[in-house]
Amino acid sequence: MMMLKELLAQDLVYGNTVSNFALFGGVVFLTLVLSKVIQSVFRNQLKRLARSSATMLDDILLETLDRPLYWILLVAGVQISFNTLLLPKQLTSMVHNTSTVVITMFVTWAASNLISAMRAHYLDPMIEKSESKLDDQLVPIMEKAFKAALWTFAILIVFSNMGYDILSLLTGLGIGGLAIAMAAQETLSNVFGSITIFTDQPFQVGDLITVEGHTGIVEEVGLRTSRMKTASGVAITIPNSHMVAGAVINHSVETLRRQEVVLGLVYDTTAEELRAAMALGEDIVQAHPVATDASSGFIRFADCALEIAIRFGVPEHENYGAVCSEINLQIKEQFDAAGYDMAFPTMTLDGLKALSKVA
Repeated sequence: MMMLKELLAQDLVYGNTVSNFALFGGVVFLTLVLSKVIQSVFRNQLKRLARSSATMLDDILLETLDRPLYWILLVAGVQISFNTLLLPKQLTSMVHNTSTVVITMFVTWAASNLISAMRAHYLDPMIEKSESKLDDQLVPIMEKAFKAALWTFAILIVFSNMGYDILSLLTGLGIGGLAIAMAAQETLSNVFGSITIFTDQPFQVGDLITVEGHTGIVEEVGLRTSRMKTASGVAITIPNSHMVAGAVINHSVETLRRQEVVLGLVYDTTAEELRAAMALGEDIVQAHPVATDASSGFIRFADCALEIAIRFGVPEHENYGAVCSEINLQIKEQFDAAGYDMAFPTMTLDGLKALSKVA
């Protein structure tokens, strides 16, 4: 017994005895066990009770706090275990600040997850029921803004624990903000572009638009860019400053998407044949089960062809690409059957005979 007491009282490092380190290890082990027990209670008992309750709030809280709470308890227990040791003041302060920073990050992580979960369970169903598309654009941006503010606050706490004066830091950031703004003019113009989109609403999420030569459905309007998907499934990301600077054609405000098929017939085609060709084109459109508002016209005398146009509309809820393809194929088949010759670029050299005489 005396030997055990002497062993436990033996001085090792910084005045810490074997008993101090044994207590340190015991607290760490107890922290691991306690964290696992609490996590098990969360995942089994409390979640079972939450599933039987009428509200979804308790389910959301348990789901989002499960993993962060485990790590918060673990870090807090390790910090408490270090209090059992005799450490230099500088090392004690470092351990305290480090644990505070880590716990702050985990708390912020849990809060960020909670924001996403609350949006998914409460706001998204309301957005789906709403007829307005403005909330589809605003909610994702508000979520990102809340998360950005949350993480900014957490970072300020981290700097405060590292010994920085927050007031001086914010003042310095304010002075340096002008230089940052000058360097990030394009980014700021994109942010102001998003504000313009929300206020003027030239388009909304789900609208079919044409901008900068690209046609597609708007999927997301962010703070800096907007994303749209074309009919071929290609995702295109365009800066918001470009979206508001140029012309934007919103096809969704129309009941029909217009199409004009320009055909070039050979110059040997007579006026009567041109009239018959235009009438045939209108008949093809009128016979289609979806296309509507058929019209035609003789456009111009082109360099190599007599150009006629066949125009029609496709309702917004129909597959625009498929309808156009079907009508184009019908035009090709029936024009070939009627004997209308499509023109192609040709060149006539009138001076060829004179050139041969000189030779």
